[in-house]
Amino acid sequence: MNALKMRADASELQYARERELQFRVDTRSKMLLALWAAEKLGHVDPNAYANELVTEDIIQRGGAIERLNRDFAAAGIAIDGDEIMSRLAATLHQVAADMAA
Repeated sequence: MNALKMRADASELQYARERELQFRVDTRSKMLLALWAAEKLGHVDPNAYANELVTEDIIQRGGAIERLNRDFAAAGIAIDGDEIMSRLAATLHQVAADMAA
């Protein structure tokens, strides 16, 4: 019985580590995406804008993408959702590769 408990604990710990790593990759990729968007939008303080977007995404899953769509539309910049998602995929690959190295 003790071996089963140890195996379950190890499995839970591994799951927690994987979730934490995924959270870090996701957060870092959204940060890079937000910095790219801040440059396109001409924000004076891109880091503050990026922090806002990442915080919004943590509070509401997908909130960063929705906000980017709104901000680009409000600024009259022709960047659609497909381009944002493509850029997000690129940042996810970049962050995953950086963390694996």
